[in-house]
Amino acid sequence: MSLLLEQASQAAKQAATLDREGKHTEAINYYIRAAELLQQYIKFCRNPHERKMFYDRALEYIARAKQLQEQIGKSKKSSVAAGKKGTAADEEDDEISKKISDAIVAEKPNVEWEDVANLEEAKAALREAVILPMRRPDLFKGARKPWRGILLFGPPGCGKTYLAKAVATAADATFFSISAADLISKWMGESEKLVKELYRQAEKYAPSIIFFDEVDALTGARGEGEHEAMRRVKTQLLQAIQGVTSDEEKPVVTLGATNTPWDIDAAMRRRFERRIYITLPDTKARKLIFEIHTRGVKLSSDVDFDELARYTAGYSAADISLICRDALMNPIRELDPEELLNNPDLKPRDPARKDFLAAIQRIKPSVAPEELRRYEEWKAKFGS
Repeated sequence: MSLLLEQASQAAKQAATLDREGKHTEAINYYIRAAELLQQYIKFCRNPHERKMFYDRALEYIARAKQLQEQIGKSKKSSVAAGKKGTAADEEDDEISKKISDAIVAEKPNVEWEDVANLEEAKAALREAVILPMRRPDLFKGARKPWRGILLFGPPGCGKTYLAKAVATAADATFFSISAADLISKWMGESEKLVKELYRQAEKYAPSIIFFDEVDALTGARGEGEHEAMRRVKTQLLQAIQGVTSDEEKPVVTLGATNTPWDIDAAMRRRFERRIYITLPDTKARKLIFEIHTRGVKLSSDVDFDELARYTAGYSAADISLICRDALMNPIRELDPEELLNNPDLKPRDPARKDFLAAIQRIKPSVAPEELRRYEEWKAKFGS
């Protein structure tokens, strides 16, 4: 992580030097490089204050790059022949539309409800809030309106992203997946236009679900010292989620996922009309997760998923996935690597109960009890 910061600092210094020397085209590339490196660092940073600081710094680099680009563009305007089809604005919009295809993954997911272990309460809420309005729009007329914004919150590794894909599959909707990094690192200072284009394309391919992972990185509390570009992005996003620019006949639902719901701006929190708590898996769900993550591997007869589920109270779905991967690798670790490579007939034994118990001893829960209490408090105050 420190290497990313060092590289970002070097790129920023080089950009500033080229900027002073009047080498604007080269400076633009280094400013963008510095912003992208900071965004990579932000993905791994867990300190919200540091994330905001580096996010604002990246926006400053992008804003300067945009200024330089505009200066270069002014010098080229005279080259646009009179009567040429399309204006400079049209060309810019075409470029935005092209680049959004690179920044956003639009797909029809193939994740079924059965692939998501338990979470029955969350599934029921999402059926009512998303699937029913999209599959039966005739039921939502007049004052009975569907929800436009839904927030999935809870500890990391509990299946929020997977659940969002399952919703898109069940609703037979186009799924747009985007992160905060896409909005600021793909191109220079035009993030609000990307948001607008995102929702335009979502309407085009409606019914659509727009999924923002780690939405808190994009919708943090507004305040003094906030970069103007970031403020414009939030304003555009607030309008889009509320449906100011949305066609009633082309349903678009915004799904946000966050591990830190308390960091979300109050106005943005209100736009997420349904706020659904995705909890740690219970005993039944943990058993199913063990079954899912050992599929296709023959296990010893002494492996008891009910027992393993009891031993892993407090573990997230991601934690149990790591336990399974570790346990399944253990029989291979016992064999000599050279023999495995040179003797195709050499097979490891079947993973056994002892392998899973050893993995549970090595891998501890990633969510602390005090963190769970904070989620419960936020749910009691703002959940729905």
